[in-house]
Amino acid sequence: MQHHVVMADNDDIGRKAAELILSFNGYKVDSFKSGEDLLKYLQSNTPDLVMLDVKTAGIDGFETLKRMKADEKTAKIPVIFLASGHDSNTESKALSSGALDFVAKPYVTSILLLRVKNMIQLGKLRNELKTEVERKSGEAVKEHEKSERLSLQVVRTLAGAIDAKDKYTNGHSSRVADYTREIAKRAGYSQNAQEEIYMMGLLHDVGKIGVPDTVINKPSKLTDEEYSLIKTHPMVGYSILKNITEMPKLAIGARYHHERYDGMGYPDGLKGEEIPEEARIIAVADAYDAMSSRRSYHGVFAQEYIKSELEKGMAKQFDPNFAKIMLEIMSEDEDYDLREHYDASSDANGQKNDGFSDSEDEAVFAYISMLEAGGLNTALGLRYCMNDVDFYAEMLREFTAGAEDREKQLTSSLEKNDVSKYRVYVHSLKNASRTVGAERLSRLAEEIEEAARNKDMEFLRENNDELIANLKMTVGGILMAVNMYGKE
Repeated sequence: MQHHVVMADNDDIGRKAAELILSFNGYKVDSFKSGEDLLKYLQSNTPDLVMLDVKTAGIDGFETLKRMKADEKTAKIPVIFLASGHDSNTESKALSSGALDFVAKPYVTSILLLRVKNMIQLGKLRNELKTEVERKSGEAVKEHEKSERLSLQVVRTLAGAIDAKDKYTNGHSSRVADYTREIAKRAGYSQNAQEEIYMMGLLHDVGKIGVPDTVINKPSKLTDEEYSLIKTHPMVGYSILKNITEMPKLAIGARYHHERYDGMGYPDGLKGEEIPEEARIIAVADAYDAMSSRRSYHGVFAQEYIKSELEKGMAKQFDPNFAKIMLEIMSEDEDYDLREHYDASSDANGQKNDGFSDSEDEAVFAYISMLEAGGLNTALGLRYCMNDVDFYAEMLREFTAGAEDREKQLTSSLEKNDVSKYRVYVHSLKNASRTVGAERLSRLAEEIEEAARNKDMEFLRENNDELIANLKMTVGGILMAVNMYGKE
């Protein structure tokens, strides 16, 4: 079955990039520049997913989403918001407005595909769940039927969607759930209780859906503000899961898994046995997986080091009884199989690190070399194009074809002192430049966009000529490579 995705995005390059990525992977895609055109289309069409940019022609993305939610026909269509930059306020506003997820531009192909796939699955499961609940209305549904027929499938899908936010924690939720269930088993939990805590482990990080990707994936030390954002995810997860009345304990793991046995954790600062037992088990499993898998700031730790950390954390960070059980499990794991297994020759997005430098195709090598001589970071551009040179060439053609219009739009809006339109155009140029690897042009556009946001007309007038000149120079370098090496 071919899934149908509809998007609204005023950025021609960004829209084309998403269309190509999704089309190449079997999706039917329809796209529009304006929110009004998208809403009109939705009156007679019901896609599987809507991708909505913050900045669209006419009404913006937030107003478009508001109108979708107000219309019974479109209210239940899953929505992913699109935007560039690192504005956590924009991400929070999008999610609180009813969007299910948020994808940053320019796109990382593997992340975009994962998000789209997961959101379509979630929408389908939600509809199936609604149909099932309606069919069962008035009947007494046994607890194990809910778990086996409905809950587990939904929980696993949600866990996969959350793990997709962090490029370094693929499979984290599943591993934590497995370790949690094994600890519970050895602690004497019944079979039903083991399955219940397994699902709690799967969803312990569901609140990270409200944390910006840039914070989750940051390789360096977090600022105080960023750490505060991270610390919101237990309460966000609790707010999401507390409404699942059929499984009230689901919310416990999400809310309390960062509490510490010594009372120094968050969000509530509970101590010792004040912390729900299931959360104390999940805390041990979560910490173990954090140390035995890759993160943006460290690799997989040695088994002996993890043992020493668990021992040091007894009665401080961890319930000593459950930490001891985890240590017993580790002592039986002589080959250190209980950890993340990954291909060291692949990067964090699953792309092979073989690049194009060793390619036997001399024409392709020369083409890439000429683009780099023209100032492009081709490694960055290829990353956004699935390491497909033909796809990259298509993006470059789109960029050069629209350059003259961009120049006219920027110049005209500046002459008319229309700073709002100017900001939209320079924002689009920033994204398009980054997508093709024109980093210098993108950085300049970003500086000018910030000045437009602050309505600093003097800065805009002083730097617009440099922006246009940089755009022309970039286009010239691309066209030279195209003309010399035939990627037309």
